[in-house]
Amino acid sequence: MATIMNSHQAHSYRSTRSVVQNTCVGLGIFLVLTGLIGLLIPGFMGMHLSMTHNLIHIVSGALALWAGFADESRRAYTLSVVFGSLYGLLAIAGFIIGVPGYPGVGYMAADQYLWRVIPNILEYGTMDHTVHLILSAAFLLAAYSWKKRSKDGGRSIVDGQRRADLMGRDTFRSNISNSKIDRTTNFEGKL
Repeated sequence: MATIMNSHQAHSYRSTRSVVQNTCVGLGIFLVLTGLIGLLIPGFMGMHLSMTHNLIHIVSGALALWAGFADESRRAYTLSVVFGSLYGLLAIAGFIIGVPGYPGVGYMAADQYLWRVIPNILEYGTMDHTVHLILSAAFLLAAYSWKKRSKDGGRSIVDGQRRADLMGRDTFRSNISNSKIDRTTNFEGKL
């Protein structure tokens, strides 16, 4: 008795996100939570979290989540390069341009590297620069890691496997199906 496989069956597969996608999801959650907590506690983690700064964090986090949950790693890679560069420039500029002073946001103590982008509306201090530097490093390292592992003109191996699955060219499953048929045929032949 031979087993016949229906080639039109829907295949379910477990989606695996790349490192750069996981980084976008993790940092996206961090940014959204920081923005939401900052609405309640303007001095959270020693940062100068004004309404504008919190909205920037929430929007940045939402974009990072969007890229992290995208079907292709390319979107997360692009966002990581852009955000990593922007956050890095903000951090470096803050340490260079920042001057000692008292912030108008969050009722905080004096800061050694206070950068008043828009006084009393958008101000960055030492802790902001440090967090921006860490975010920059995380985004850029994830992008570099993905780019180094990618093949086929910048597309990751995971994305290639997803495309193959969606197009019905899943060779791994095809080989398993063929081996099941071969075992059934061989078994019947020995009877």
